[in-house]
Formats: sequence, structure tokens, C-alpha cells
Amino acid sequence: MNALWIAGVFLVCAPFPWGQASSSGLSDFTQSSTENIIHPIEEPFRVHSVAGTISAERSGEVLPDVLFEIEGPGMERRIRHAVTDKHGHFRISRVAKGTYRFKATLAGFQSVIGTIVVSKSKGVSREIALHLSLAV
Repeated sequence: MNALWIAGVFLVCAPFPWGQASSSGLSDFTQSSTENIIHPIEEPFRVHSVAGTISAERSGEVLPDVLFEIEGPGMERRIRHAVTDKHGHFRISRVAKGTYRFKATLAGFQSVIGTIVVSKSKGVSREIALHLSLAV
């Protein structure tokens, strides 16, 4: 098992081999040419908007050029995406309230998947913070 530091929470995640992707409905998301492990994040991100920062797990360095994709809301299969800038920031504008699946992918790193709940309620986070592990 591997550990991930995500949005101020330390998570322990079991590897998710890409070979199981079709049975888990990940076939609509982009696959990196070097992707072989995908980490699921069990706890959903609850945010006002789909924006955040992605960095390397061990070094903490921000990661440019990470592909961040969302699918939804709900069962809708529409994919929208953003790519992190040189500061590791991404933003997908005008995302309606609802529940979305996400995937973050960068060649040479293990991908991360999970759920985002976009809400205008009080107490939700303003940004998503992800940390990707190097591919082994």
C-alpha cells in the first residue's frame, strides 16, 4: 500500500491497476502512456468550484502539465478538463452544482481518481489539493 497526502489529510491507498479501469468506468478518462497504477481517494472533495493545486508527494514541488479531468454531473458522461500551469494550478470554469468524478494524470506519476461535490453551502473548501506519487 502507498500513502498519499491529500488536502491536509493523510490517506493510505491500495494501488488500482489500469487493467480494472473498464469495469470501474474509467474508460472515458485519458490514460497516460506510462500509467500503470491509479490511486482512488475514498473521501470526496467538497468545494465551491473546481480549482486547485497539484504537487509531487515527496518533494512538494508543484507539477505543471498535469491533466485534470472531471466527468459529470452525476451519471452524465461529459468530460471537461484543465492542465496545470507552471505553478501547479488548475481551474475548470462554470461547473454547475453536483457530483463529479475526477482523474489527475501526468506521465511518470501515478494517477489519482476520486469524487468532487460542487456546492455553494457554507463550510466547503475553496480549493482542491492533490499530491501525485512517482510511478514505480
